[in-house]
Amino acid sequence: MGTIHIGSESMEEIDIAYKEAAGGFSSTRPVIEMTIPSVLDKTISPPGQHVINLFVQYTPYKLSEGSWQDPAVRKSFAERCFSLIDEYAPHFSSSVIGYDMLTPPDLEREFGLTGGNIFHGAMGLDSLFLMRPAKGWSDYRTPVKGLYLCGSGAHPGGGVMGAPGRNAAAVVLDDLKAR
Repeated sequence: MGTIHIGSESMEEIDIAYKEAAGGFSSTRPVIEMTIPSVLDKTISPPGQHVINLFVQYTPYKLSEGSWQDPAVRKSFAERCFSLIDEYAPHFSSSVIGYDMLTPPDLEREFGLTGGNIFHGAMGLDSLFLMRPAKGWSDYRTPVKGLYLCGSGAHPGGGVMGAPGRNAAAVVLDDLKAR
């Protein structure tokens, strides 16, 4: 009942998706994390139906061809994602009665995520551990007294169940005890 990973059967497949996105192309076989929250919470969908969330990785902010503002581009990408799911769950596409799509520019506009990046920046080797978010700032403290970093941009980064917030809270408590 957790997360279902699709399009990530091999490192080669993930690498191709990454390289396509780095070139400004929406992945031909996107890496998808699919969750079905209505399995656990029956109140969010009508009986016999489900809500499905797709987190699609390696989706470029700016397309080399076309624009995320173009409804045809958006529809084409959504259909590509649904078709990939069809390979594992036949007829998935035909069961979809509606969807909402947030592209990286949508995430930036609606939630203030720079570049549409939910991790508040790339999580490459040059921005992990003592370098996250930048050299000298990995201890959650900022140059502004009493202001701490606790989001996905802080160590250990996004996708780790709130660890940056927990770690930052511990630093805040230590600082309060030191006063």
